[in-house]
Amino acid sequence: MTAHMDTGWCTRTALLSAIVLIASQISGGAFGQPAISPEIAPRGKLRVAILAVNPVLMARKPDGTSSGVAIDLGRFIADRLGVPFEPVLYSSAEAYARSFGQGEWDIALGARGARAELADYGPNFMLVDNLYVAAPGREFADAGQVDRPGVKVAVAKDGAPDRFLSRALRAAEIVRIPAGRVAAIEALRSGKADVYGSNGMIVHAVADGLPGAKVVPGQFTIVPQAIAIPKGRSAAAQGKLAEIVTEAKRTGLVQKAIDQAGVRGVRVAPQ
Repeated sequence: MTAHMDTGWCTRTALLSAIVLIASQISGGAFGQPAISPEIAPRGKLRVAILAVNPVLMARKPDGTSSGVAIDLGRFIADRLGVPFEPVLYSSAEAYARSFGQGEWDIALGARGARAELADYGPNFMLVDNLYVAAPGREFADAGQVDRPGVKVAVAKDGAPDRFLSRALRAAEIVRIPAGRVAAIEALRSGKADVYGSNGMIVHAVADGLPGAKVVPGQFTIVPQAIAIPKGRSAAAQGKLAEIVTEAKRTGLVQKAIDQAGVRGVRVAPQ
């Protein structure tokens, strides 16, 4: 009787061990990799860095809450990872650039290429036309006519236009100013700059706010907006984020966010 009970107990134990082993292999292998949300969002929430003064990415509502493409996309990514969404907002391009490598956020949604030595970039989610707006009394036939001796080009310090034009311009002078519509209008009104270069949304806002200012025909570049993740994350983590961003584009979430925000000069990035 004892031998029979021992044999039954051993059989049940062996069967239970086999079930546990198979289950662990299924959850970690055949049905996908182990959950990677803790790697992407180690604090149990998804902290998303956003340049708050860029209206292409986000805007403030009258009640003080935030809205816009980056807000909607960040919330969608957090939802897919099963964690709360927490925007980390920066009031200048310079502050946003300094945040890379400081552990202040888990992902960033912004211009592709910022501090690329400190971050890996996933898929683009949006493409943004960059334009010039000319000061009152200044005339340029198109964007290609701006790069001439004596022309002063204002840009937001450390922003995507600053990075691009610092490399591209050969004759014109770069004038770096704080980000935002107010600083741009003042630079053009005071004669500090002849043109201001930025995304289409800001450029049109500057033109609307400064009588006599005109948008220069033609874009000087197109800036992809992409998801960034700190260096050192696994290929699995990067792949998961890429998968989520691709889903957001495919299902129309990014286009809907663009439409609701009413931003100009932008479009969903190709798959």
